[in-house]
Amino acid sequence: PTGTTTIGARTEHLAIEKAANGHADGVVDWVEHLGDQNHLHVTVGAKKLVTLTDPDTPLAKGDRVTIRYRSPLYFGSDGHRLM
Repeated sequence: PTGTTTIGARTEHLAIEKAANGHADGVVDWVEHLGDQNHLHVTVGAKKLVTLTDPDTPLAKGDRVTIRYRSPLYFGSDGHRLM
């Protein structure tokens, strides 16, 4: 929305999939197995992203991935959430 200065995204706001057609947003550094969930470590440009993923994720170290937002949170310059 107009006035957005920051986008917030929790695990449920991200769709991370293996890249197709040559386009990738990041690369999987590793998948940390923690029982009923996994921590997915991804490098996106010069930044690191760590999020949760299902225990049966098909992603593995070295996979190129696309990352898409699903209903993220938007914040204005005052730090308040925009609706």
